[in-house]
Amino acid sequence: MSHPTPVRRVVTGHSPSGKAIIDSDTQLTPYDPLSQDCTPATEDKLAFTTIWRTESVPAKVQESWTELNGSQIPLAHPVGTTIRMVDFPPGPGFMHRTLSIDFGVVLSGEVTLELDDGLKTTLKTGDVVVQRGTIHGWSNSTAGPVRMLFAMLPSEPVRIGDETLEATM
Repeated sequence: MSHPTPVRRVVTGHSPSGKAIIDSDTQLTPYDPLSQDCTPATEDKLAFTTIWRTESVPAKVQESWTELNGSQIPLAHPVGTTIRMVDFPPGPGFMHRTLSIDFGVVLSGEVTLELDDGLKTTLKTGDVVVQRGTIHGWSNSTAGPVRMLFAMLPSEPVRIGDETLEATM
């Protein structure tokens, strides 16, 4: 079984004298977020590539950073940001909600966004979705994989009347 295409991540920083430098230039291997040990993903499985995560907003860009790709971490950070590549294999997804506002860009393929009332919207390469704390799922009814890039920022919980809608993951 083949694997999703690795993601090249280039990270900049500063030298001791304040000049801009390349701090890291590496290939990140997409991993199976549903496996216990985050094994490298195959094309028939959901695949995550965690590109970056901050611990706060605004980000502390001068602090050291930790490699998180291939680690079991929550989908969204409660006070920081997450940017993640997601590869969806053909097949249905699962419904979920995070306490975040998510900006998703379809980089390749065609994916269906489904909401809890059954509403479905098809997104194609180049389309952008702004996911504002709703319960939703992603499904891929094509024969090939779909690749999306998500930037996730923390949000306040959604309140409908007296009810607070909690994260499901």
